[in-house]
Amino acid sequence: MNKKAYLILFFILILSMSNSVAAADLFTETDQNNNLRLGNDYIVIVVNKDENAQGRFAIETTGGAPFQDSDDNKPLVYGRPKPWTSYTTIWLNGDYYVFGGETGRRAGAAGKYGKVVQEPYVNNGSIITSTNIKDTLLVEQFLTIVKSSTTGLYDSVQIKYRVENIDNKPHKIGLRIMLDTMLGENDGAPFRIGNDAVTTDTIYYEKQLPQFWQAFDSISNPSVTSQGTFTGPGVTPPDQVKLADWGSMADGVWDFDFNPGEIFLRKGEYEIDSAIALYWVPEYLEPGESRSYITNYGLGGITIVPGLLSLGITSPAEVLMDSPDKSIPVIAYVENTSEIKAKNVRISIDLPSSLRTENITHNLGDLEPGEIAQIVWNVYPGTDIPASTSYTVKVEADNTDSNQVIREIKFIGPPDLISYLQVKEDIRVVKGRLTPNPFTIEAVLKNVGGSPLYDTAIELLLPPGLVLAAMEKGVKYPGDIQAGEEVPVRWRVEALNIEGQLPLAVNIKALHGFQEIQTYENLVLPELKPVLYFELQKTGGLQAGDYINIDIRGENLEEIDLMDLYIKYKPDALEAVHVSRGTIFLKDGKYLPWTRPDFSREGLIRINQLVPLEASSGTIGTIHFKVLDPDKIELEWDQQTNFIFNRSDVDVILNNLN
Repeated sequence: MNKKAYLILFFILILSMSNSVAAADLFTETDQNNNLRLGNDYIVIVVNKDENAQGRFAIETTGGAPFQDSDDNKPLVYGRPKPWTSYTTIWLNGDYYVFGGETGRRAGAAGKYGKVVQEPYVNNGSIITSTNIKDTLLVEQFLTIVKSSTTGLYDSVQIKYRVENIDNKPHKIGLRIMLDTMLGENDGAPFRIGNDAVTTDTIYYEKQLPQFWQAFDSISNPSVTSQGTFTGPGVTPPDQVKLADWGSMADGVWDFDFNPGEIFLRKGEYEIDSAIALYWVPEYLEPGESRSYITNYGLGGITIVPGLLSLGITSPAEVLMDSPDKSIPVIAYVENTSEIKAKNVRISIDLPSSLRTENITHNLGDLEPGEIAQIVWNVYPGTDIPASTSYTVKVEADNTDSNQVIREIKFIGPPDLISYLQVKEDIRVVKGRLTPNPFTIEAVLKNVGGSPLYDTAIELLLPPGLVLAAMEKGVKYPGDIQAGEEVPVRWRVEALNIEGQLPLAVNIKALHGFQEIQTYENLVLPELKPVLYFELQKTGGLQAGDYINIDIRGENLEEIDLMDLYIKYKPDALEAVHVSRGTIFLKDGKYLPWTRPDFSREGLIRINQLVPLEASSGTIGTIHFKVLDPDKIELEWDQQTNFIFNRSDVDVILNNLN
């Protein structure tokens, strides 16, 4: 097998490994520099846990690309020994707040700071850090290892910020993510964006942004290939992107000293040091609302065949077939590795019948030794798309050997969510109360589509009479739901003296406009009838001569206007001493009217009382007894007990003490 065929087979093998290292293969550790690390066989996230610059992160390779030793243990975002040079800025009503812990170092020193309310920790495959800004915003940072769009491997990091307005009025919110990018030892490799190889201060606006950008030092023998994602599945496109030197971005927490055409020479110093800033322009965020800002950065996948004209091509490993009008970017890089000028270099793409593009062939002109050229084709799918297909890119020149590369593209369907709601417990009535209350409502979300559902949010909508339990939030964030994945989401809900069949609904939203409302109609709460029962306060063994207190408790008393209670006890077992008024006859620390109970007949106590208008549950009274014979203690309701109701269909349940 020749070298070219071997490399093609090697890349097909790499794509077949796309699910070999997933979330289940993550490791978590705290290193000797007090950094929290979350990684796998390809890549690792490193987050600063110190108070100084807490929450700032770096990204490094572990094993990097399979079978390529040159990119092992290399930085992609600078951060050794502790991350501090990259930082994120929140624009709040014209003020600039730096995410995470305060620092006196150069990067972000000019910004304001909130308070870290949750130091970095790992949960559900992400490193999460939270900051409170002026009791106005809760900003959460989520760093998660995800698939690269071009390698198909879990070798990229999703960088997500969720900003929630916790104030009672709207605020104008924007965000900037600044990354101090680095390729191993190379701090000034060109940013390759579309047809551009950017090495000077440059700005791009949303409509100019390609799906992804890449950076590498060589096509013939790359040490590290990085990639950032601007648009496409799983990210929120920035409104603008600036490329400049790190020093200028470190000093300017939002705007900075930006000079189009100026090389990436670190401000105030004499070293090439590149950085990238992604901006989401300020927009109003209403009270209680949240907004996510998401981008990806990690390793990039380029299929390379070395030669005198070394050729590398890249395109998404998987393409979501959600719109026939969306183009697929195919990018080719050509490097003249010979010692002579390559003359009249031409490059062409050979597409299967299911794909189409314009300008099949491009003339690159002459390439000097060591020069790299790049070209982009926008490829469009046809009507009959297979599950996977391949295309070929060929490069040739008048005075060198030709070269070609084959690359595969897989086509996947959109996400498709099914969901249902259920009550997790068996809700019953015990002594007039719903038990349990609060109870658990669970929504089960299952993605039966062909691709992930990104940044999912689900809100529980409750009818009157049902409320969220204390400390519970109506909106939950399951995050990304992979194809075939089933995710449960739970809420604790309390019923407020309500019964019957109640409608429940959930409002489900996700990135890229996904929205579905699923309604559940079968929550039935049993009827709550008025209940009166006895409750012995003292526990443990009783002896003759002891004094005991027995409460008369009532539940669901709203429909009772008057109660005429007759309570029987055995005079040889108990001696009635006194009846004190209960909690329903107290309001705002003051006593309500109370009629003295009748003890005139032995073995019988009569309590005749008007029920206070606002009484719902509590003690009606407490009977104080002296114990004569502890083995014969019983209390029961005499048949003379009677009630007057404010409606006719009320039934009271009376429970005895035995």
